[in-house]
Amino acid sequence: MANPQVFCVGTADTKLDELRFLSETVRSSLTAFSNNSCTNVEVVVVDVSAGQRVTESFADFTFVTRNEVLSCYSGSLEQTPTLLPNDRGEAVAIMSKALENFLKKARDEDHVLAGVIGLGGTGGTSMLSSAFRSLPLGMPKLIVSTVASGQTQPYIGTSDLVLFPSIVDICGINSLSRFVLSNAGAAFAGMVIGRLARFQGSSGTSNKKCTVGLTMFGVTTPCVNAVKERLEKEGYETLVFHATGVGGKAMESFVREGYIQGVLDITTSEVADYVVGGVMACDSSRFDVIIEKKIPLVLSVGALDMVCFGPKDTIPSNLLQRQIHVHNDQVSIMRTTVDENKKFAGFIANKLNQSSSKICVCLPQRGVSALDAPGKPFYDPEATDTLLNELDKLIQKNDDRQVKSYPYHINDREFTDALVDSFLEISLKKHTESSPPQSASSDSSQDLQKDCASKTKPVTRDHSP
Repeated sequence: MANPQVFCVGTADTKLDELRFLSETVRSSLTAFSNNSCTNVEVVVVDVSAGQRVTESFADFTFVTRNEVLSCYSGSLEQTPTLLPNDRGEAVAIMSKALENFLKKARDEDHVLAGVIGLGGTGGTSMLSSAFRSLPLGMPKLIVSTVASGQTQPYIGTSDLVLFPSIVDICGINSLSRFVLSNAGAAFAGMVIGRLARFQGSSGTSNKKCTVGLTMFGVTTPCVNAVKERLEKEGYETLVFHATGVGGKAMESFVREGYIQGVLDITTSEVADYVVGGVMACDSSRFDVIIEKKIPLVLSVGALDMVCFGPKDTIPSNLLQRQIHVHNDQVSIMRTTVDENKKFAGFIANKLNQSSSKICVCLPQRGVSALDAPGKPFYDPEATDTLLNELDKLIQKNDDRQVKSYPYHINDREFTDALVDSFLEISLKKHTESSPPQSASSDSSQDLQKDCASKTKPVTRDHSP
């Protein structure tokens, strides 16, 4: 098998000097960080120019031309390269899809891909990020970008893509861009070498434990930490997601892909932001994939007493008379009302009533967050009772869809025990029967691992990393 390769991706028609500098930095960093022949990684430059100018070669690097990438647009390298339209937006969209297919082939068919790095402005970041996000978790993926600071969710989504701030525009090599690109290349090379070294020492066996997704906010941390601790003692692996809007989407994307086989959705505050208009909102599809995949679900109402906004001066003026608590300089939260809690209950009940799998809703009667307790700023028994009573009334209960109320606060140890007991009751403990799909240890990664092993002395370990 060929040596592992990393792809340096960019638009050679507009970023030629910058792409060359980045590629040279990655190559020199890989050489400096390597300490054995296993990590002899080849740097391949990939041109994704969206203009009409064509580059045919690139110094002494292995070079993939724009037309070679375009020939993957339809998924076949044998087809005639697609001609790009004059409209830049259309050209970028075609190039991005072609790059995604090109990367998929390198990963799944050629089994050589060990990481991707690129650079770009707004258009380049949009083009590269869509393709880079398609690569599995754990595979190094980094973009030096002019839009790395600010609203990055459209570029990163729920992936582990790293956006590296370019500070200045990507327009030539100067004293500042030289530092930025050098650091980015070194950081990326470190990721690649570290990953290959882990493969070298790995036994290659897959994790057989059942993986459970948990949702958490700062105000439900004691509850989630206790649940996590007990589940791990029971033999489960846990993945905790911050309920910031992106966190819920990330958890559900992993449910969709099979990484997660059970969910304790303890902190459902994203529903409040969605209904009221906060900044950490889910979307209308919240809970859908969990129900569709029919995995065990224990749901609670953590932090539904609050809606999140940015700094206090960003809260809409018509809400400023409401109960506001400044969580920190960047986050302000607003207490939810009786009427809003009725809407939350309706949203959740409507979703759960469509399920045909095992679900248990656990309701803490003495408060749904650290701020919803006697003497705390969001203590409002009427609003909390309305939420719990509406859920109990609206959810259509049967043997597989249960609602249980407990005379505890959400952060009380008795309630966390009730959550875990309910999950164990409805869960088929599958971690000894099936394993989650491979992510960082995808088939191509295992092939890279085998290639490493063939070039170095065997490493004896009594455990997997």
